[in-house]
Amino acid sequence: MKRYAIKLIFVIGTLSPFTLLGFAQQPEKELDSLKNQLKSVKGKERIDVLIDISKYYWDVNPDSSIIFAEKSLKEAKADGSDEAIGDAYNALGNAYSSKYQNETALNYYLKSLEFRKSNGNPLKIGDSYHNLGLIYGELKQFNLAVSSHNKAAEYYEKAKQYDLQSYSFSSIASLYNQINDKNKALEYAFKALHVANENSIDELKANLYNLIGSLNKDLKNLDLAEKYYTLAFKEWERSKNISGLSTAYNNLGIILIEKGDLQKALEYYTKSLELATQQRDSSGIASAHNNIGFLYARINEFDKALNSYLRSYDISVKTHQINAAHNTLNNIASTYLKQGKLEKADEALSKALKNILNVEDPAYKQETYQLLSELNARKGDFQKAYRYKAIELAYADTLYTQQRLSSIAEMQTRYETETKEKEIELLKKDVELKELQYQKQKSFQQVLVSLTLLLLAIFIGTSLMLGIIRKKNKQLAEKNKELFEINQKLKQSEKNLSELNATKDKLFSIIAHDLKNPFNALIGFSDILERNFNHLTDNEKKEYISVISDSAQNLYKLLDNLLQWTRAQTGSINYIPEKFKLEPLIKQEVVNLNANAEKKRINVSVNASTQVSVYADKNNIATVIRNLLSNAIKFTDIGGNIEITASESQEYPKMAEVIVKDSGVGIDQDDLERIFLIDGSFSTKGTANETGTGLGLLLCHEFVTKNNGKIWVNSSKGSGSEFHFTIPLA
Repeated sequence: MKRYAIKLIFVIGTLSPFTLLGFAQQPEKELDSLKNQLKSVKGKERIDVLIDISKYYWDVNPDSSIIFAEKSLKEAKADGSDEAIGDAYNALGNAYSSKYQNETALNYYLKSLEFRKSNGNPLKIGDSYHNLGLIYGELKQFNLAVSSHNKAAEYYEKAKQYDLQSYSFSSIASLYNQINDKNKALEYAFKALHVANENSIDELKANLYNLIGSLNKDLKNLDLAEKYYTLAFKEWERSKNISGLSTAYNNLGIILIEKGDLQKALEYYTKSLELATQQRDSSGIASAHNNIGFLYARINEFDKALNSYLRSYDISVKTHQINAAHNTLNNIASTYLKQGKLEKADEALSKALKNILNVEDPAYKQETYQLLSELNARKGDFQKAYRYKAIELAYADTLYTQQRLSSIAEMQTRYETETKEKEIELLKKDVELKELQYQKQKSFQQVLVSLTLLLLAIFIGTSLMLGIIRKKNKQLAEKNKELFEINQKLKQSEKNLSELNATKDKLFSIIAHDLKNPFNALIGFSDILERNFNHLTDNEKKEYISVISDSAQNLYKLLDNLLQWTRAQTGSINYIPEKFKLEPLIKQEVVNLNANAEKKRINVSVNASTQVSVYADKNNIATVIRNLLSNAIKFTDIGGNIEITASESQEYPKMAEVIVKDSGVGIDQDDLERIFLIDGSFSTKGTANETGTGLGLLLCHEFVTKNNGKIWVNSSKGSGSEFHFTIPLA
């Protein structure tokens, strides 16, 4: 029996990184008052009122917010002061940000920063950098976001706004947390805490303790997580923050479950529920009931678990907490499955399936389809079980892609950091050179003074001066040579690192993803056949055996391409050119792949001159033809046509030209330029959902180039493709 990944609702309670500093939403009753003020104020005061009106419309009507911000800019330009213009540009950035037009907002924030720097107010400069950090974060420009928040912290310190400085560091911690660099996130969380402690900013400490506890929990440092959650608890207790205490009890309960102290965890969840009820916090109440249900389910007290889950679900539905409600439905269904109550589980999952399009978290959706697959397998409906398992795996692929993108962002950040460190080393070398130049000038001056004072020692002084100059010049030349060598090594290391990253990413993608799918089918359907062989019809057995056979063949092709590619990368393939005729080789590869073509009723014709002989590695060229033909079959619809021609090239003298032409789906223009590149290769499913890795075309390019030929493709979306390659005539 499978163990279900039942999710607890985890409350972080950290500082929000999405607030535009210095701007609070105006109460509606103040709008009329602001508009009345416009009639009686002038200059900078009038500009500030227009900006306040623009703020009011952020959430109410972003278009109106933009209109009033533009009016403030027009009057600021007439006023002519850098402060007014900087504030107006910042207001325009805020207005476009409220409309989610982030690129436009970015341009206005940059203009605001320019004028605020001219004005020299460190607080407003810090606000501009802060807003830039938020926008860069929304645009996924991670390094610029971190740099902007660091600048904001620097200017807030100059302005002695230490609460905002601490806030900037916590924003950086949140950014590193987003790309899963927990250790770097902890570093900045502690920076934020240090500022808060040094300046006695007690109102920030609890949230920062809670953030540090959450990061330690993610790093599996449970003792440290408990320590900082406890510190957060004490701060909230001291300030009598009921909502904070509810959060602390909830998070401490989760740590206690991880440590196996279920009784104490239940006590904490119960206290969290009491405090959330006292505050009428529907989200906190639903979270507490859900987590209590999880705890009861863990100790097999299923009736109590279901009672808590149902309470959580009812509250989440009434308060429109879509994701929370869906998560709890999954937990209810899982509990019914553990009890063997399949009809009840089916009822819960039907509700979940009905509303699944409104759920944002793909992990919740994946869990729903996992439970549906398990339910139908236990009911004996293997066709439905297989269908839901396929959907679950698709969502698993989506989550894998998101995690991989996050890992790539983290690797890119580290790479750029290493590059900056190398730039710093170069700057240090430059400083050393300048220091040597200074020493040279200083020595020269000393010699001149000596010559003036000691006329009788002119010969000795002159010799000394020339000796020192020669020595310094030699040192300078050596430093210049060293700097040149460092530059060359840096360029070569950057090139090697890019190539290694591309190769590594491709291998990891294949090993972690593409190899997994055929094994899933092999294992899954073999398991179904083993457990249900006597209950399956002959047609079902044939269908499952066919799937296993196809998966095995796909796995063999994948491993063959992967082996050849890795051997090519390491130079392990022997290159043995010989004279041979193309026409028999092409026909042999057509015969080898005829079964695949017949499955899709594709007509493959060969129009090759029997007189064409070439001089190349026969195995290499066979691999090229086999991969191009296999690709053509993969992307040609049922009943389509493929034609292979071979003749002397009209365009390239003393070369033979082979063309593989299909009537398939064609290739997007954007993909044509990167189709043969390691860092641009990609895999696309065929017309019958055939899978691949993108290695086939890389091998074709590698082998054709190795045999002194060229390969290219002519194609457009929906009009088929023509792959050409040339090799030397014999």
